[in-house]
Amino acid sequence: MPSQLRRHDEPGHIHFWTISCFRRLGFFHHDAIKQVVVDGMRLLQQKFGICLIGYVIMPEHVHVLIFPHPKDSDEPVAVSKLLNAFKQHVGFHAKQCLRTYWQDHGQLWSQPLNHWARCASGRQMIWNTRGHDFNINCRDTLIEKLDYCHKNPITRGLVDRAEDWAYSSYRYYEMDDRAMLTMDWDGGWPIVW
Repeated sequence: MPSQLRRHDEPGHIHFWTISCFRRLGFFHHDAIKQVVVDGMRLLQQKFGICLIGYVIMPEHVHVLIFPHPKDSDEPVAVSKLLNAFKQHVGFHAKQCLRTYWQDHGQLWSQPLNHWARCASGRQMIWNTRGHDFNINCRDTLIEKLDYCHKNPITRGLVDRAEDWAYSSYRYYEMDDRAMLTMDWDGGWPIVW
C-alpha cells in the first residue's frame, strides 16, 4: 500500500467514503446485491453505533457519509475498523448472491462479470483494495457531498429524478421514506449524536 495514503480519525469529523468494486465491475447492478450493501450499512449502525448520514449505491461503486462516533462518545471508531467490517460483510454476502444467481441463470448479467465468475481474472474479489476516505469538518462540504450522492444516479443517466433511485438516502431526507434504511442525522450542525 502506498505510504502517502493515511486515514485521519479526527474527533468530530465526518467521513465521505468512495469504495469501488474490483476492476469497476458492475456487481451492484442486481437489486439483491444492492440490498447486501444496505445491510452492510445497517451493520455499521447496529454493531458500532455510528451515525449514518447518507449514501448512494451505484452499479460499480458506493458512496457513504458517516459520523464515526458511537452515540454520546467524543472518540471516533477507527475508520479502518468500520471499512473492514463493511467490506467483509458485503464481500461475503455478495458472493453468496452471485453464486445463487449463477446457479439459477448459468451466467451473470455481463460478460466482464462472467469472466470474473470463471476466475479468469485471478482472485474473485468484490472490492478494490483501497477506497477513498475524505474528512469533512464543515456543514457546507457535508451538504455538497450529500447532494453529490443524491445526484450521482441522474448524472450517470440511470434515472431522470433522484427520487426514482431507491438505493440512496435521498428518499429518506426528501420523502421521509424509511423503507430502505433510516439515516441518523437530524440536519443539525455541529452534529450532536
